[in-house]
Amino acid sequence: MHTKGKLAAIILVGGAVFAQFPPRVEDHFWRKKVVLTIDLREKINMPIERGQEGYQLYTNYSTDPITDKSPFSNREGIIVALLKGYKDGKFVGYKPRNLSQQYAFEEFDAYSRRIEAGGEAVEAGEEGMAAEDEFGGDEFGADEFGGEDVGGGIDAAPTAEGTVTPSADRSFPYLKYYRTKLRLIEDRIFDKNRSDIYYDLQYLCLVRVDPKGALADEDAVCFRYKDVMDVLDDTQWRNRANDAEDRSLREIMELRRFYGYVTIVSGEESRTLNEAELRRQQMIEFEHHLWTF
Repeated sequence: MHTKGKLAAIILVGGAVFAQFPPRVEDHFWRKKVVLTIDLREKINMPIERGQEGYQLYTNYSTDPITDKSPFSNREGIIVALLKGYKDGKFVGYKPRNLSQQYAFEEFDAYSRRIEAGGEAVEAGEEGMAAEDEFGGDEFGADEFGGEDVGGGIDAAPTAEGTVTPSADRSFPYLKYYRTKLRLIEDRIFDKNRSDIYYDLQYLCLVRVDPKGALADEDAVCFRYKDVMDVLDDTQWRNRANDAEDRSLREIMELRRFYGYVTIVSGEESRTLNEAELRRQQMIEFEHHLWTF
């Protein structure tokens, strides 16, 4: 069998082109546990998450049933896809402080709805609930991202008619608290046999963000990456430059078509963006020197 035939056979047997095959533990010459924070409001990351104000990922014509031939079932971005899969029992969640302890969707949903209820109470001016509110009202409005000033072009804020499935906001009324950040936990492994670096994705974590910025961001729930791969395979990443070349979010994550800043390296936390960038550069330099061994 020639080379192309062998490659095709491997792909068919593996079931997916982008399946992860990390090296054996015995072949780990060097390994670091790295936590990346992905800001979903950054330009390069926006196609990962549809829900940013002032940014319409799917326009009316892109959802036309006649012209649109998309094979993807999930078209609302990574956060909605993860929440729907979590709710439907396709995978389980884990508590960020103890990744071996499962976290039921009902618990997560109740916790998030309490946050949303507190925000609505303060927004409505109910002083009885104001003292209990930690997050304030809906701060993800037009003033934050300039939604009111956006024109009617391709990046205009979505209208009620232009949204893909507005039911997501009804199913998850607390969605706005999770649409700005995502945490990625991975192992960076240097294979001593192949002399190559592997990025072994371990967990994706939803991050609860306080819109007022008074409280620190908090990881709310984590999912094993190997459990959510099928859902990410079925979730669309929109290529705004070419309607014929959309990708799955699994491809985007495993090909690393995103930007994330280093938050933790083997338990050592980066407290500033400058420190995070320094850590990133130090790891690149260290990985480069591994090739000399």
